[in-house]
Amino acid sequence: MKTFEELDAWITKHIQGNFNEFEVLKPEVEKLEPGDIYLEVGVDEGKSFRVAHEYAKPGVIKIGIDIHDHSGVPGITIGRAEFMEQEGIVGIGKTGFYIHGDGDEFVKALKPFIKPYIKLLLLDPHHDYESIKVNTLNFEPLVIPGGVILFHDYDHPDTKRWLDEHYKDKKEILHGGKIIKVQK
Repeated sequence: MKTFEELDAWITKHIQGNFNEFEVLKPEVEKLEPGDIYLEVGVDEGKSFRVAHEYAKPGVIKIGIDIHDHSGVPGITIGRAEFMEQEGIVGIGKTGFYIHGDGDEFVKALKPFIKPYIKLLLLDPHHDYESIKVNTLNFEPLVIPGGVILFHDYDHPDTKRWLDEHYKDKKEILHGGKIIKVQK
């Protein structure tokens, strides 16, 4: 396992993207036990998913969902799925999974068949009011009692408006107002 500083340097060199709140995600991921599920909606370039992979105990199931893949984008030489396989995050015998698709459609398809199963949820979807609202309402019921939901980009006006309406004073604001944490 890389130290926090080594991982930060590695990520900065190899992965583009905007998730820089590792000190919030790392301790939450380290609390997970084998068999627990970490689910991330809005993987983007994969910075936070890489942090989850690096610091999760063996046997923690890590699921990342994003509607976009970045292969073919100037400056990016490999798609997200291939990158995650290359890095050993996903693949045969791995407990990491990448779903290239719409997270809301994915959860709607599974909802009738599953009960709450997520221990740690990171929501970083599109930041318009309706998207964050729909994501929250779709995924929140799948978080187990005692589980944690982290929301990225609380400093975005639409994200903040929805989360303030929905959670009121039941949230913890972290990392200079960029992330909120909700304990279920």
